Amino acid sequence: MKLRVSQGLKKVEYFALGAEVGKTAAGARDKELLIASVPEPVLMRDPARLAALESPRRDAVLNLLDFPGQIVEFDGVSTFWSPELYPGAWSPSIDTMLFAEAIRLDLASTGRLRKIRDFLEIGTGSGFLSKYLLVKKRSAGGEMRLAHLSDINKDALRCALDNLEAVRGRTLMYYTHTQRDAKLKVDRPYDLVLSNPPYIPRPGAGRHNPYEGLFLYDEMILNAGRMLRPDGVFMTILSSLSRPLVEPALKSVFTLRPVISRRVPLKIPAITAGLSKGSRDWISYLRSRGYVEEDRTGRSGHRYWQTIEIVSGGLKAPAGKSDSR
Repeated sequence: MKLRVSQGLKKVEYFALGAEVGKTAAGARDKELLIASVPEPVLMRDPARLAALESPRRDAVLNLLDFPGQIVEFDGVSTFWSPELYPGAWSPSIDTMLFAEAIRLDLASTGRLRKIRDFLEIGTGSGFLSKYLLVKKRSAGGEMRLAHLSDINKDALRCALDNLEAVRGRTLMYYTHTQRDAKLKVDRPYDLVLSNPPYIPRPGAGRHNPYEGLFLYDEMILNAGRMLRPDGVFMTILSSLSRPLVEPALKSVFTLRPVISRRVPLKIPAITAGLSKGSRDWISYLRSRGYVEEDRTGRSGHRYWQTIEIVSGGLKAPAGKSDSR
């Protein structure tokens, strides 16, 4: 199966590929066959939007989702993910696609990407964003000198390695397996640092850090000057679930401006389904503090919502010096 997301996230298209084609559409021999298109996606695989399709088309898409493996494509760049090959990794999410669109708008389309020689991605997942950077850098007439990918999940790093190997060219690639909740270790600065960190506040997560779900933001703030060159670019994601908790601290060291935002569901059943005391306590914590938007009517197709925004900036100039970027 392939999910193709258009520029601007105007639509996501579902394609059957290879042997899937004949099993989804009798007698069809196409190499790929468009099964359905969902406008203005708020999730990569949105059960509410798919359920709203005409029932025969809905059933065809549900049949397609049963096949193992998934290719996600955006702006001519694609990665492959499979739950069998990379059981601990996640496929690219709506966050990933919004981040890729932000890179397109802020770096690739403006020419700023030509000046970036190396980058660090903290929490690389399947490797989609790193691959997008390598491909678009080459399209701009250059090649990355160094790419450093880090993640706490070995399956994610294997998925990223497999996806990037064909496009790495002469780029020196580093893959770092970091320990969960360990201190961020950075041994050099980069032209670009990007991260889609955990952004959901969690109650009672640790004696010294009551918002352990936001741990990585703290580490990036503490290591800002070590990981980013003075004229470098920093890109990350903010969610309305935790923005008031992290944005002031981020802005104490980074100059941040919005690039693109989207209102999307909070679709993490382990938190929202309320099937355990832990999940009930967690969603109650988010609701009682006003961190999550709630649609009790169900008309939107999802009960819990958030707004995510990709922001871009750089290091703040030292006191007494102007920032000309």
